[in-house]
Order: sequence, then structure tokens, then C-alpha cells
Amino acid sequence: MQTRMIDRALVRRLLTIDDCIDAMRAALRGVSKGSAPMLQRQMLPQPDENKFAVMGGADQELGLCGAKVIVFPGPSAAAAGSHQGIIPLFDSVSGGLAAIVDAEEITGVRTAATSAAATDLLALPEADTLAILGTGRLGRQHIEAIARVRSLKKVFLWNRTFARAEECAHWARQTLGLEAVACSDPAQAVRSAAIICTVTQSHEPILQGEWLQPGAHLNAVGACAPFARELDTETVTRSRVFVDQREAALGGSGDLVVPVREGAFRPDEIAGEIGEVLLGRVAGRQHAAQITLFESVGISIEDLAAAALVFRKAKELDLGTLITF
Repeated sequence: MQTRMIDRALVRRLLTIDDCIDAMRAALRGVSKGSAPMLQRQMLPQPDENKFAVMGGADQELGLCGAKVIVFPGPSAAAAGSHQGIIPLFDSVSGGLAAIVDAEEITGVRTAATSAAATDLLALPEADTLAILGTGRLGRQHIEAIARVRSLKKVFLWNRTFARAEECAHWARQTLGLEAVACSDPAQAVRSAAIICTVTQSHEPILQGEWLQPGAHLNAVGACAPFARELDTETVTRSRVFVDQREAALGGSGDLVVPVREGAFRPDEIAGEIGEVLLGRVAGRQHAAQITLFESVGISIEDLAAAALVFRKAKELDLGTLITF
């Protein structure tokens, strides 16, 4: 069996936000109905604060299994990317190695696409203002993705380095035609928005629950370790909470782990997985004033589904490099 090698540039060319949103909906349904079993993220500390991580899973409907194998970089390695690594895809029946896909671009697009899928389910239909806390590349990808599911009029942007928020505001105006405002503090951004996305690597809360307006929807995707959190406890206790997968969120998200440890939030208070909402098994937003929260640490099935989408397109167009092991 020949293996198709798909590099970062080709992933960037083939993986569109629109297609990826649909792929994430299908993947999340698979997680919740049991057709997409997965292993929890395993991590090994490496020198210079790097962490070697493996996230495995299988999608029975796609007929593929595999893993994301990456290095979460420490400060010295971060310039090369936040998710350096590969996603090998195996044919579940033959066992053959079908593809090796670059993981860096996959991770960013599928994260934003998953947030968009959750936002489409949970945000108010008329929500047209967005706050982004963390204006790096993933922040920009979230603006693009949320704009696919809601008619945005205004974006409020905050970053620890104000100049980067200003740069992102300029990009949003020029690229997407949005009214964009760089904010000097996160409270200013959050208080003005109906949809909020936190996409930082903060270990301490950057968002206070008292800032949230009735009816707000929040996507928290930056903190993916049990000791790291972007949200304070009040944010969680004020919200109807949804996750991509219960075990992953309760094991890997400090946004939930800390309130549970404090006794302020119980695991059974999670309203459901996004896949359960998509399947009609769990109600999403219950009333207009309710605050909803999608807490995501990113799961292997999302990576596999996005990589499979890229592989399918590359195969149809005969792109990538074929090798034989």
C-alpha cells in the first residue's frame, strides 16, 4: 500500500473552514454515539519545557484509525509552531498506512471549526458581536470560523500585548470587513460581546464571570491542562456547560478541574457533549438569557476527521507525495 505524504502547505491549501465545520459536526456525533472510540491524551515531559504528546483514536464510519503525535513546545521551540508533529492515518481493515498529514495546520483549523459548530448550536441566533481573548493565529482562525455561523458586525479584541490586538483589528477590518476594536483589558471586550472565545495559554483566569451578559455564549479552548485555566469559577457556575468529550474535559481542563476540586461544580452538572446536542439527545440553550459555555481541550477524533478530510481531497486531486514503506 502506498502512503500519501501531505505537508503543511498542502494542508493549508486543502482544509477550508467550511468543510472542516461539517467534518467536526460528524466527528462529534461519532464520539457521542460510540462510533469513534478514542484514547485520552498521553504526555511525556521533554527538555526545555517541551512535552511529547500522543492522541489516538478510530473513526468506524470513515474506516480509519490513527493518532496525532506532536510536541507541545516550550519557549525555545515555540517559534516553529504550537503543535509540531504528524497525524498518521491507517486503514482500519487492511492495517495499511494510508497517509501522513502535517499536524500544525490541522490543529488550528479544526479547533476553530469545532468552536464554530458549538457556537452554531448554542449562541443566540441574533448574536452579532464577538470577543476574542488572545489574538494570535488561533484567534484569527476563530474570527473566520465564527463568521461562518453568525452574521458578525463587530469584533472586540484583547491580547496581553496591546499592539498584537491592534494588528488583529487591522487584519479583521481589511480581510473580513468587520468593525474591529482593540481593547486594553479583557473586561472591556467581554462586556460588549454576545459570543466570547478564549484562545490563550494562560494558567490563571483571564475572564471573570461577573463580566458576562445574559444570553452570552463562550468557547474556552486555550487551556488544556488540569492546572491551567482561562475562566474563573463564577464563569463556570453561571453557565450551562457543554464539552467535546466528558472524560477529556474533566481530566484535562483546569477550567473545570479547579471548580470541581473547590466543590463549586460537580461533574454531573455538565449538560452534555456537543455531539449529544447534535444527535438530539440533550437540549442546548434553554432560554434567551441563559449563558452557555463550550469547554474544549481538543480530542483525537477531531484531528483524525480533519486529517481524513485533507487525505480524501488530496487523493481525489492526486496531490501530495506517494511513498512505499
